[in-house]
Amino acid sequence: MDFLYFLGRFHVLVLHLPIGIIVALFALEWLARKVKYRYLEIASPFLWGAMALTALVTVTLGYLHIEEGNFGASGIQHRNFGTAVALISTAVAFLRTSGAAASHKPLFFPASALLLFLVAITGHFGGNLTHGSTYLVEYAPQPIRALAGLAPRRVLTNVREADPFADVVGPLLKQRCGTCHNADKGENGLDLTSYASAMRGADEGKVIVKGDTEQSELFRRISLPHDDDDFMPAEHKTPLTDRQVAIIRWWIAAGAPSGVAIGTLEVPAETQAQLSAELGVMF
Repeated sequence: MDFLYFLGRFHVLVLHLPIGIIVALFALEWLARKVKYRYLEIASPFLWGAMALTALVTVTLGYLHIEEGNFGASGIQHRNFGTAVALISTAVAFLRTSGAAASHKPLFFPASALLLFLVAITGHFGGNLTHGSTYLVEYAPQPIRALAGLAPRRVLTNVREADPFADVVGPLLKQRCGTCHNADKGENGLDLTSYASAMRGADEGKVIVKGDTEQSELFRRISLPHDDDDFMPAEHKTPLTDRQVAIIRWWIAAGAPSGVAIGTLEVPAETQAQLSAELGVMF
């Protein structure tokens, strides 16, 4: 199975080929409807063939990749829409390169528009897997954030008023760990994008033990040497800085608090300086 997993990970590399071809195909089919650009039609069968071939390869690798598991609902939707793109493009490619192409000429532009629409949806669900479902609207104006069910962004003027998880630890975990451990993907059953899910832990049990950094698997993983097989984040993703690791150590040792102001907690002078530097405001 390892070799199949190895092949499956090339999905994220080759998927850009059919996307680019679909965009080019849509533009060509749109322009070729005009007399001035009718000569572009000669390239249409080749683009449809390339589209079908690259889409089938991409989807095949995607099916191998999803066998690794932990892809959640967004992974299923991503697979389903991607499969639809491959099947539709293949069917139209056969028609476009057949002797019946001339009699079905009005079909090809709408088909390219449909594929462009479907690949956009496919990409949306793929983006959810990589960045989480709120990635696009994270920095959007509040009316748009509200439509996505997000609370107003907090504007801090000092560290004392910050919530230790919502304003400090949560964003750190989401930024450095959230690509694999989010609600849509949840590697090993672990979602670190909310306090409740982080405290719930992974399939193997809790990863944060309040007041005990030594028993907290999350802290052990992020503080290992970077060349250790258990170090997180894995796969050479950007790790937490030493300052961020120290802040998480303090947070766990303080009982992993949430829903309170940092000013109500006991914060050592060194940690105060680290928090101030991380948040960019005075303590």
